[in-house]
This record gives sequence, structure tokens and C-alpha cells, in this order.
Amino acid sequence: MKTEISKHTVLIIDDDRLLCEMAHEFLASDALRIMIAHTGKEGLDLCARNHVDVVLLDQKLPDGEGHNFCPRIISCCENVKIIFITAFPSFKNALQAIENGAFSYLTKPFELKELKLAIEKCLRVNELEKAEESLRYQNDQDDLAGALIGENNGLAAVKSLIDTAAGSNAPVLITGETGSGKSRVAKLIHLRSRRRGPFMVINCAALPENLIESELFGHEKGAFSGALAVKKGLLEIAGNGTILLDEIGEMGFHLQAKLLGVLDDMQIRRIGGGVFHPVQVRIMAATNIALEDKIKNKEFREDLYYRLNVIRIHLPPLKERKQDIPLLISAFLKEIAPQKNLALPAQDLQKMLAYPWPGNVRELRNVIERAILQITADGELRLAPLIPEMPCKQKSIAALAAGDSIQPLSEIENHYIQSVLARLDNNLTRTAKALGISLNTLKKKLSAGKIH
Repeated sequence: MKTEISKHTVLIIDDDRLLCEMAHEFLASDALRIMIAHTGKEGLDLCARNHVDVVLLDQKLPDGEGHNFCPRIISCCENVKIIFITAFPSFKNALQAIENGAFSYLTKPFELKELKLAIEKCLRVNELEKAEESLRYQNDQDDLAGALIGENNGLAAVKSLIDTAAGSNAPVLITGETGSGKSRVAKLIHLRSRRRGPFMVINCAALPENLIESELFGHEKGAFSGALAVKKGLLEIAGNGTILLDEIGEMGFHLQAKLLGVLDDMQIRRIGGGVFHPVQVRIMAATNIALEDKIKNKEFREDLYYRLNVIRIHLPPLKERKQDIPLLISAFLKEIAPQKNLALPAQDLQKMLAYPWPGNVRELRNVIERAILQITADGELRLAPLIPEMPCKQKSIAALAAGDSIQPLSEIENHYIQSVLARLDNNLTRTAKALGISLNTLKKKLSAGKIH
């Protein structure tokens, strides 16, 4: 059976019909497909309908200057290489062509062999870029997969669901405690799906609702005070990429309704606009709280929950898979300091296994990173000294209750909040999440109890 040779496509856009015929006859082969257009519009139509590797673009065309067509050609064929050709050579022409995206520049008249060499150079660069992209893609996957080391306690199911999600365009809902690796899983799905657009994350708890709406949907000029120009939102900008809505449970009801419309119709309307714009972005959501409880409390739309919950991936906390800690440490040591050939100190293992890791995989990675920065003069890596001491909250509370006088509940609560604050480096946002209360509630308790 004869092996089929993979063809590259070259598009010649030039109104010189004799040159086009000669180039076609000289270049066409089993490995090279030649297409011809005599106007810029004809060339753009061919680019829109075909994969094109190289474009030979004339400066003077019947319907416009060649360099003005460069951006539109690149928007149709993202990795295309454009060879700009002209019979009127000048530094200004060359600069305009390069600024508009041309890869190289040829002056008429030229030898057909010279043209062939220029095309071969473009094709070699394309192959090198593909190889670099493939290597970067593999490295990104290897780095992101670090949080998914281990086969027990649900990780095998997680890996299977990641593969399922990568082969689908369905919405994905990722649940798990803070630091368990939800954003890593979302990006891994994005990479394995080979979507050509970017991966973007927007934190629904970090921004006010009106700002999130503007970021996601964009706005028209004059839509509100300060809207001085049209602005596209991330749902449009992402194109064929992925947007992760982190902490989706904190999204307001108004925005939830708009998001449901996007998932149903795959089109958006900018703030202050009357026109709907189609989008092709993939939407994923992540949360560290139970959306089912939010639905019961009328704080989250049930219809949006079911629309997001097409593929559900739950990440178990690190305390439920402690047998994976040595593997995770080894993986992070190789990822963060591959040149140092570091290993887990045996004397630190017991403390690593005993610690509950409230910050999950993220906290473990941070400890390892700090340990690498603090390697001793003799090259010894120590992890155990960097693990915070756990407050014995049960013992403390029991001691308070067993004393001669019964302590008010507010004092016991204040004592516990102080211990959590200290453990989380006085970070109010993380403390509120760990305690299961809102940031405003925590601030009120701090103010009422004069806790610092």
C-alpha cells in the first residue's frame, strides 16, 4: 500500500496571472498544494475555507494594498507564514509588511528557485513551532498532573473524569476544599482538549458583581459612567478557549441568570448593548462549598446548578489520601528544583503524615518551596520545621469548660478564632473560609471581640 504524503498548502495572491501559472507549475508536487487568488478578497475566501501554511502576497492588488490584508489572513489561519512580494521595493514597504505580520519579503523580479527556498524556510519554521508547542504542552501537562499523583481514595475516578471532560465540550463543575487543585484540574482538561484559545480564570468572590459582569460580558460605549469605549468581555476574548469561574457559589443571582443564558444559547449581549454576539468559549466552574445548601437557602439557581453539573469532578482533601504525600513531595521537588536531585528526609516523614494539611496540596507545595529556599549550608533539606504546630483546640475548649468557672460561649469562640487566625498567618479571607462564615461576619466578630 502506497503511503500518502502529508501536503502543505501554499496560497499565491497576485494579479499577475503569468507569474501565478509559472509558480504553480514550478512548485506543485506530491508534498505541496498550490492555490491561486487574483484579489485580496478571493485570497481571504480561500483562507477561510482551507488550512494554509504559506501565503505569497503581492503588494499591489486590484482591491487594496497587500499589507492591509495581512492581519485578516492571520486571523483566518493563525500559524500562517506570509511572504510579502513587491515590484516597488522600499524600506517603508518592507516595514509596513513586517509590522502587519509578514514573515519575509521578496522583491520582483525573483528566481523561482529563490521563491521555493523562501517557502521551504517558512515550512521549517512552522515545524519547529509545532514541535515547541508540543513540548510546552507536554511540560504543562506534566506540571499540572503533580496534584493528581496517587490512585487511591477517588483519584483514579478523577483521572478518568478528566479524560472524559477533555473529549467533550460539556460544562464541568469541580468541587473540593481550598487548595485541593481545582484550577489545576480545569487547566489540565483545557490542555488535553487541545482548544486553541487561552485558559482564563475569574474569581467570583474577589470582585464586586458589577465588575465581574463587565469583565465577563464587556460593555458598549456610554453604558455607564467611565465606559469611554467599547470593551469586549472575557467570554468573547477567550474565543475557542476556556473560562474557569472560580468560587461560583459567590456569584450574584442577576449574573447567574445571564450565565444560564450563555450556556443555553452560546451568545452574549454586552452591558448597554442591544446586539447578541455568538461565543464558542467553554465554561467550567469550581467551588469549595456545597451548592446544594446554597440552593436550599435560595442563594443559588437550581437550573444553573443542573446546567453546570453535566460533568462533576470532586477532589478529595489531602488528609483523606495521606499515603500519596511521599509521592507528591518527590514530584514537587523534581518540578521546583529539578537540577538539585533532592529527596524527602526520612526523619521528617512522620510529622508530614501526622499533619492534617488544612491547605491541602497547595499548602504542601508551599512548604516544599520554602524548604528549598532554606536549604542548609551542608545541602540538607528540612521540611518538618516548616510545618506549623497544630493548636489542640479540643483540649483547650475542654479545659475551658472543666475549669472552676464556666466560660461564656463568646470567649470560647474568640479563643478559637484567634487560633485559626494565627495558623493561617492572619489572612482574613482564608480564615473566614476555614470557619465557614462570610468575610463580613468574621470582621464583625473581630470587632465585637476585639480580636487582633
